[in-house]
Amino acid sequence: MKVHIVTHTDLDGVASAAIYLRLSGLKLGVDASLTFTEPHKLHKTLQSIESVNRIVIMDLGPNTSTIEKIADTLAGFTSKGVAVEWYDHHRWQEEWIARLRELGVRVHIDTTTCAAGVVARYAPKELGIDVDDYAEKLAAITCAADLWRWDEPMATRLYRVVDRYRGARGDQWRRRLVEGFVSGSLWWPELDGALSDYLRLEFSGFNYALRNTVVRDINGCRVVAVLKRPGPPSASILGNILLSRFSADIAVIVRARGSKGISFRSSRINVREIAIRLGGGGHPKAAGAPLSLSLPERLIALFYPKVKLKAVMRSVEAVLRELGGCEKLRL
Repeated sequence: MKVHIVTHTDLDGVASAAIYLRLSGLKLGVDASLTFTEPHKLHKTLQSIESVNRIVIMDLGPNTSTIEKIADTLAGFTSKGVAVEWYDHHRWQEEWIARLRELGVRVHIDTTTCAAGVVARYAPKELGIDVDDYAEKLAAITCAADLWRWDEPMATRLYRVVDRYRGARGDQWRRRLVEGFVSGSLWWPELDGALSDYLRLEFSGFNYALRNTVVRDINGCRVVAVLKRPGPPSASILGNILLSRFSADIAVIVRARGSKGISFRSSRINVREIAIRLGGGGHPKAAGAPLSLSLPERLIALFYPKVKLKAVMRSVEAVLRELGGCEKLRL
């Protein structure tokens, strides 16, 4: 049996993979492989998988711009007898769920918990086993961070250390965390240094963001858009601080380099509806979408990244006017 796990890059994705591996008894590098990816790259990640008996997707949801490609790719797998399981806590359109289930995909969607909670709750039924206490504890810590409750003391620490490294080194780091969690550990000495380094970088990242922030009032909404450089702070931490600092309804986090993705955060506005109009998706209070730039804007952004903020504000303004502003989107 060869199983390939595809999961998100944050704590929820890391914990989800660890819980599944722990429950199933699979060993990375032996009978299981693991890929970390982002929602907008999921279709390409799935297309790269070869020679497996089972694919397990977690903490990743399709969006309007990727669902057809994802469905077509999974249809190719299921038609060859490859089992596919999908565990997620994002909001899905009912037709997406129906489409994948028609293909034979075992879809488990539960918006009442985090993805780690979905895996801990539904994977035992798929695997024919009982959940263990450690898996439930790890899921509880993860949900405390991912759902922004912070009612578990370890949540703030694990949430940060998972995001310590980026790129290829980041994937290696997250893999080590998965292996540590699978072994039954929640914290070990190596993580102390990672947390200290993260906090130092987080402070520097906040200062950069505050120098690259635009605030606008659009159709009854106060929107703060910020340019985020690679590394700490996380989009959620940065977004929530900006919402408070600028008394904003919506925070839009734009990556200064590399990624074309936009992240939306709000405590009282349904930003998922905005993200959907821009080809993305997510949660009502935390969502994401691709960033579309013209060729001239892409070239200018190489030397003047703040041009991305102007492009984002134009897109968000158009969508907010189409949807009727914050009054229509209030949670």
